[in-house]
Amino acid sequence: MNNLAGSGGISAAAAMQCGEVVAAELAAPAIQREEKRRYPRYSCEGYAEVLLPAGGMLFRGRIRDLSVSGCFIEAAMPRLERGTLVEVYFVTNQLQFRVQANIAGVREKRGAGISFVNVSPRRAAQIAALIGELAEKH
Repeated sequence: MNNLAGSGGISAAAAMQCGEVVAAELAAPAIQREEKRRYPRYSCEGYAEVLLPAGGMLFRGRIRDLSVSGCFIEAAMPRLERGTLVEVYFVTNQLQFRVQANIAGVREKRGAGISFVNVSPRRAAQIAALIGELAEKH
């Protein structure tokens, strides 16, 4: 393990300040979580249905936020593995979309993070336009 403070890397004061910054980041996990996302998410209202590609319904819920790469759906969740391929049909801002997606993560008793995949250029443009509308409201 390198001793950065004593090896000419950074001063002891700078090392202490870095430690304080890391501690502050760990104390604010919501902020840290937001920074990990590639694209900003915007609050929205609407509903969603998550289907298996073969047509079986997994669950219905409320769409809570949306980005160009995915969304969060609030719902009572069945047990799903991360990476499960699904189709998502959602309605928000009087627009309807159907996209292929993967389950990005499940929060027990809260819902699921959805990551869009294989989005056509036309659908991507439609989602981007919707994101623009949502961004204007914030």
